[in-house]
Amino acid sequence: MEAVATAVLDEKERERQEQIKKLQNETCFIGHPFGVGVMNFKFMMGQITGYGMTAIFIYYLYAAAPEGVGLTKVQASQIITLDAALASIFSIVGSFMADRVFGNRRAYRFCTITGPFFYFSLAIPRLGIVGVVLYCCIGYLNSMVAGSSMYSLLGKLYAQGDKRRDGAFSIQYVLSNIGAMFPVVIGSIALVVGYQKTFFILGIVGALGSAVYLALEKRAFGPIGMEPDDPLPPEQKKKAVTCLVLGVLAFGSLLFLLFNNNILTISSFSNIVSVVTLCLPAIYFVYMLRSKKTSNSERKRLPYLIPMFITGAFSMMVWYQSATILAIYAETSVDLNFFGFQAPPSVFMTIQAIMAIVIGIICTGLWSKLGRRQPSTPWKAGFGTMCYGLGALIMVIPFQIYAPGVKVSPFWMIAFYFVMIIGEAVSYPAGTSAASQLAPAAFSTQMMTIWGFSVTAGANLANLVSNFYHEGSEGVYFLGIGLSTALAGLILLFFEKRLAKGMGLNEGPAAEAA
Repeated sequence: MEAVATAVLDEKERERQEQIKKLQNETCFIGHPFGVGVMNFKFMMGQITGYGMTAIFIYYLYAAAPEGVGLTKVQASQIITLDAALASIFSIVGSFMADRVFGNRRAYRFCTITGPFFYFSLAIPRLGIVGVVLYCCIGYLNSMVAGSSMYSLLGKLYAQGDKRRDGAFSIQYVLSNIGAMFPVVIGSIALVVGYQKTFFILGIVGALGSAVYLALEKRAFGPIGMEPDDPLPPEQKKKAVTCLVLGVLAFGSLLFLLFNNNILTISSFSNIVSVVTLCLPAIYFVYMLRSKKTSNSERKRLPYLIPMFITGAFSMMVWYQSATILAIYAETSVDLNFFGFQAPPSVFMTIQAIMAIVIGIICTGLWSKLGRRQPSTPWKAGFGTMCYGLGALIMVIPFQIYAPGVKVSPFWMIAFYFVMIIGEAVSYPAGTSAASQLAPAAFSTQMMTIWGFSVTAGANLANLVSNFYHEGSEGVYFLGIGLSTALAGLILLFFEKRLAKGMGLNEGPAAEAA
């Protein structure tokens, strides 16, 4: 009987592998598997809501009540970066749960269902800071369940060494920025109907993306990602879920007590979280390197990803200036009259998205044409980081030559975004693809979360350096940010050949994915 049962299980596993191989070999979505199209539509809808949220959230936070929350501009900026930091911390938990308890598909499905409620929680009138807390709680819960399941799931649609993998992340970059073209629309809607109704509209858009994904999920993925990559024993799975629930309740209660008794402030808590999240990636890299589940070949290559992580953090430090200090600058000091039309400050995010689509398409086509003659992944990361630094240096000029409060030409901001987006289009898809490819098998989702920490580390660097920001010293502030970021990119360029060799991106089939 045992032999019969084993034979049945072997036959089912063989059928499962054949189904996975068939799905991975599909070319029905512009040469890629059908699932890539499904995920990109969902992601594009998420970008419409996410970028739309970014376009108005900071203004909602410091707008006077009852239209807004009534925080100061500094507090609003700190909440933006604090929210990103906490979401990333909780993503480590979520990636562990996806890899060991739920599996990528179940975890991502949970996020897909609950995601639209981010925005619906803010759509309730007169909730103020309570609505913001509810919004954050839903987001953090999703992070603690799914982590970076989306990126890991996308990577599973390709067999090891499939040269289309880099292209998939480039397609995601381009299509997601189609959604990112909408901030000017969202900002204009908010000016007309108010913030709460705009948040409701964003929830509806998010629900549309969720509905399409849920309807097509089974066809797109079959058995892919249904089981955890490194499953815990059944009894430990229940224990992990119990610990997750109890941990959430304990953390929430502790924060309530600390804030309610004025032991913590937004500023002090933001600085504490920033320091913690800068240390966490280093701890996790060490954990993966020392784990018995990491093979010798994986252990040999993984450290070469760390320099790219560091330059990614510097790049994101520049990007977060656009979501905080420069977002406020756009509202207060930039002439937004475009040919007789008074545009909302969020217009720059739409301009940024259009640039990202055009430049992303150019880069995707260029890498396809060059094939194996294209620059290495570390070269792309180094060059992109230098562009981010140059973008910050451009902003030194208007801060130096114009007095505070003087309305300046919008083309200064456009120049900043143009140079920065060149860096993003070159470095972001390559770095994400490399992290997906070099991830130890037992840590596939967790590795993508750690790679995502470069974004969070950048947000936290931005938060920490904002302590040195003072009105009137913007020129020196952006000079420091720009020079340090450009230097980080230059150092990476200097060592790019050694890094590419160490990562194994020039060896065998993997070279084609770089």
